[in-house]
Amino acid sequence: MNVSPSAASHESAFAAAAGFSPRRRTAALIAVACAFVMDLLDTTIVNVAVPSIGHSLSASTAALEWVIAGYSVAFAVLLILGGRMGDSHGYRRMFLLGVALFTLTSLLCGLAPSVGVLEAGRLLQGASAALMVPQVMALVQVMYPPDLRYRVYAVFGFLGGISAALGPIVGGLLIDADWFGLGWRLAFLINLPVGAASLAAGLLLLPKGRGLHPVALDLKGALLSVLLLFAILLPLIEGPARGWPLWAAATLAAALPLAWLTWRYLGWRERRHGHALVPPALLKRRRVALGLLCGLCLQPVVPGYLLVMTFVLQGGRGLSASQMAYACAPIAFGAMLGISLLGPLLHRRLGVYALLPGAAAQLASVLLIGWAIGQPALPLWALVLGQLAMGVGLGLVGPPLSNATLADVPLAEAGAASGLLSAVQQLAGALGVALAGLLFFHGGPAVDLGRAYDYVAAYRAVLPLFAGLLVGGAVVCVSLARSRAERPV
Repeated sequence: MNVSPSAASHESAFAAAAGFSPRRRTAALIAVACAFVMDLLDTTIVNVAVPSIGHSLSASTAALEWVIAGYSVAFAVLLILGGRMGDSHGYRRMFLLGVALFTLTSLLCGLAPSVGVLEAGRLLQGASAALMVPQVMALVQVMYPPDLRYRVYAVFGFLGGISAALGPIVGGLLIDADWFGLGWRLAFLINLPVGAASLAAGLLLLPKGRGLHPVALDLKGALLSVLLLFAILLPLIEGPARGWPLWAAATLAAALPLAWLTWRYLGWRERRHGHALVPPALLKRRRVALGLLCGLCLQPVVPGYLLVMTFVLQGGRGLSASQMAYACAPIAFGAMLGISLLGPLLHRRLGVYALLPGAAAQLASVLLIGWAIGQPALPLWALVLGQLAMGVGLGLVGPPLSNATLADVPLAEAGAASGLLSAVQQLAGALGVALAGLLFFHGGPAVDLGRAYDYVAAYRAVLPLFAGLLVGGAVVCVSLARSRAERPV
């Protein structure tokens, strides 16, 4: 029987991985885990640095929002395309390329002479992460047999929650350390040694080979997705700062027909070629659609909250970056508690309904913080308890939502569905930053950087957004829990 070169490469890649010793497999896992953690830290580490960046580069509030949201936008749009590139061109090759580009773009951000260069660097950094991160889970599948993958995924789930929560802590400590007078730039430059180590280890340890079913890249679908997301986010971030010029309103209005065009194209692509960047058939599955909608409601809250609290505590209350890091420590502890202890316990007893205590904890958090920051002297107990509740909610929402969304997905579509879920999570984070920034900076009295009162009023202008998202997410969660399972044919 003749074997094609591509098939042979598939067999040799899986055979090589199957022949790994436990020590080499563990070392290879650490190499990809370092890159995974580096990406997740980078999505939140910049939050604490934002006030310092604004002061150092004389950046507008809109520019600062782009510094945070630009990363998530590029990541969300290109994430699925990055996964397809791993299938087609090799997971190891794309992982190494992604890590190399991520390290270089981190250097660009760390040395940025202006906010415009920093914004561009963050977009490129997000695009690099979209090439790097999908290969992590793909390489886990290559290196580990099915009976061992669950424990590895549990480790990555734990690392994911803790890394996201630790980002502000690491960022604050680095900024106040001010090594070599670099200040906020250390939040980006810290990626250089981590990226170099992950690159060297990956080069030596990871198996070569492509996916079993590589498909052609859907570049038109990726382009339409980019245009759609920017049609939504660009006016939301830039419009208020510029007094809602005609182009901003027109761009936002164009998002609806652009969404319709994207949907029609994806359907045509799937019928014509058998595959699309996002298979429309996935979104026709009730649980997938409800899970993604629930994520769009619940997952913008933490990124939006972190943006707002950074300005409230550092600008309004005068906390230093390292003090802000300590103030964020309860979020990390709460996330650890939610993911490792409370989450598994509640999920066994409540199933999808375990999302409801998570949403309730976050709602209690934003309300308690809203009361606390209005007091003449900020009550420490309220700050700690509010931050802890936000972290617990973060830990309770993530795992059950992912499980419920992907439970009925056919095995043949598992990769596309996982990529879509991750992309929606990133999009939700970008929307959270854009909408919270819109209300915080423009929904109430103009923020005066020297007056705590203005920050209190601005925070309370964002409260209806947080409350509405959490209540809406809880309603969708109930529908998701009650929906019937579909057979994954």
